[in-house]
Amino acid sequence: MSQKPTVAVVGGGPAGLTAAVILKRGGYHVHVYESESSEQQRTQGGTLDLHEDSGQVALQRAGLLEAFRAIARHDDQEERLANHLTGNVVVGHMGPDGEIDKPEIDRGDLRKLLLEAMPADAIRWGHHLERIDAGKKRLHKLVFTNGLQTEVDVVIGADGAWSKVRSFLSASQPIYTGITFFEGWIEQPSEDVAELVGRGTLFCFGGEQAIFAQRNGGGRICVYAALKRANEWLNTQIEQIGLRLLITESYVGWALNLRHLLDMCGDFVRRPIYTLPADFEWAPREGVTVVGDAAHLMPPVGVGVNLAMLDASDVAAAICNSLNWATAIRGAEKAVRERAMAIMPEAINGFQSWFTTDSSLK
Repeated sequence: MSQKPTVAVVGGGPAGLTAAVILKRGGYHVHVYESESSEQQRTQGGTLDLHEDSGQVALQRAGLLEAFRAIARHDDQEERLANHLTGNVVVGHMGPDGEIDKPEIDRGDLRKLLLEAMPADAIRWGHHLERIDAGKKRLHKLVFTNGLQTEVDVVIGADGAWSKVRSFLSASQPIYTGITFFEGWIEQPSEDVAELVGRGTLFCFGGEQAIFAQRNGGGRICVYAALKRANEWLNTQIEQIGLRLLITESYVGWALNLRHLLDMCGDFVRRPIYTLPADFEWAPREGVTVVGDAAHLMPPVGVGVNLAMLDASDVAAAICNSLNWATAIRGAEKAVRERAMAIMPEAINGFQSWFTTDSSLK
């Protein structure tokens, strides 16, 4: 297996693009297949903090760490906790002595950084994977919903929560956590709103409700109204009274300054939170592997993108640094699994603890 394999990366998010950049730098024939029609199809969501021991390691392997640090927001690492009844805020940091190195970057800016490190013709937009078929001579055939097909030696699934690549390896499906985020944006925050959120992220817990607000580039603020509710109940309520009234009524009794965050948002986007089981594994298949949410979907507790990028860099670097790529992928895959299994139980249980009666005392 000394000949360099052809590689298909399914998914053009931070993980998939990280793997592709590293492989391209290593001289490999690699294409990224992304279901979105273009880079501009949709906004990419809220801000990210890239950790020194994971996301930044991945960017170092991709040769992009200095470029990232040059555009990252190093002053937006503050974390605040507000009492949901009084609105009073405590300012703090994560990490020893308040010293952290997790600079922020908007998702769209990170994606642009990675895309610009790839040849334009290496990104195949508008390719939604339908299935993988076993091809001839140990090749894998990718069949897309647009009717196109391709055969490659290696498939790296970075295609997220509902990964089609994962379905080739396992029948397991994500499970609803019972919690849904409603994402809204404040495009031009007033002075009092900007001061409330501060230079980073604001957390507010109130039992089965929570509010999270993040400062993004250009001063924009992303707000998440998080509710612990059954999907069926949400469907009924939204149909009967509408989404905005549902959110407004869910925070009656909360401090006025926190409710004001919700009032200032434009339209909300519903984002139910799913997870894979904490002990999820998949059957190894030569030449096919998964990274990020495809491998270990978990609730958003601040490690997802960092872990996904580190996964992707591990797999790509293993291929680049070994003469036997199949064995190298198995070794990297083992590291991805073990790392996820060490994190997922705490991530899943910790996320649920945010939405308990005790959490409202924070």
